[in-house]
Amino acid sequence: MRFKLIIAALFALILLSLPAASLASSPSLPLPPASLPSITYYYGSTHYSITQAEWNSFFADVIDNKSYVSYNWINVSTQDLIVFDLSYTGLNPYGLELVVALSGIGFPSVQNMTKAFKSIENKPSQIPGYTNIQALDAGAYPGFSFSKPVINHTGEYIGIGVIIVLFASIFVLYYVFNRRK
Repeated sequence: MRFKLIIAALFALILLSLPAASLASSPSLPLPPASLPSITYYYGSTHYSITQAEWNSFFADVIDNKSYVSYNWINVSTQDLIVFDLSYTGLNPYGLELVVALSGIGFPSVQNMTKAFKSIENKPSQIPGYTNIQALDAGAYPGFSFSKPVINHTGEYIGIGVIIVLFASIFVLYYVFNRRK
């Protein structure tokens, strides 16, 4: 009986440690460079570049604006990773999606970048189960699948599910090991 109880306890510990193993895959986020690269795109046959000034305006007027994004990104030093890749030399999938939307709108003004932002906010992000705006509102980078939401709205439901699974597995193990032969 003691051996069966030890096996059941070990099984429960293994089930509890599985979510922690997935946290190990998140890389550390590098700090941004002194200046961000210019990104070139075309609107019709006109060539435009999004410069450091336009990126700064986009982050200040859209990402840091509580009427668009509820999470407080203003104090996050790696905020530029919302659109840039980890090397800060190119765009991540969300940034590319934003620039493609902007290339259908026009000049890289704050007004047009806001329109592009709004046009892609309900598209799926790289984070499973989150749209772009849900990821941003949760404090996650929508262009990186490894990004974990800081604010997890479904966390209590996941916790309840884990507890139910643990109790169910304990009952199943109890009846499996205590069957009379």
